Amino acid sequence: MEAPKLNLIRKELQELPKEVLAEYCLRLSKYKTENKELLNFLLFFNQRADDYVEDVKKLLDEDFKKLPYSDYTCTKVLRKTIRIMNKHIKFIGVKVFELDISIHFCRLFLNAGICHTSHKPLIGLLYRQLKRIYKLIPKLDEDLQFDYQQEFDALIAEVKTQRKFFSMQDIY
Repeated sequence: MEAPKLNLIRKELQELPKEVLAEYCLRLSKYKTENKELLNFLLFFNQRADDYVEDVKKLLDEDFKKLPYSDYTCTKVLRKTIRIMNKHIKFIGVKVFELDISIHFCRLFLNAGICHTSHKPLIGLLYRQLKRIYKLIPKLDEDLQFDYQQEFDALIAEVKTQRKFFSMQDIY
């Protein structure tokens, strides 16, 4: 059985009464935690995305406070953190907020003192976030591009002070 096109689903949903639509939403939220979290965002935080971004940043802060000392386990914890961060970014769907959260992650990474390691997978996590920021900046309005470019340049300068052999080629 193939899934129908989104356009067909949209037409059918517009024809349904409110009560049935609410029942379908609740039924859908029972099956996956991610559906429930998305419904929570749409109902309670859609108009207050700034508050939601702050909550995500607090969540990142808590995860970075609990980082283990081992490079291997630290990498595993940070991968999980990035997976959760990406899920919340997907819920918000706004490039500016995606940049804010990604920049916050990079700052936490640099302040955690794990940037001096030679463990390539761990450093790769930082480089991928820097690459994400680098690619997102041109997609913004010009006035926002300037502000975020300055923040990105400050991040790069800090990475260069902590990583002796850092090159911009690492994030292109």
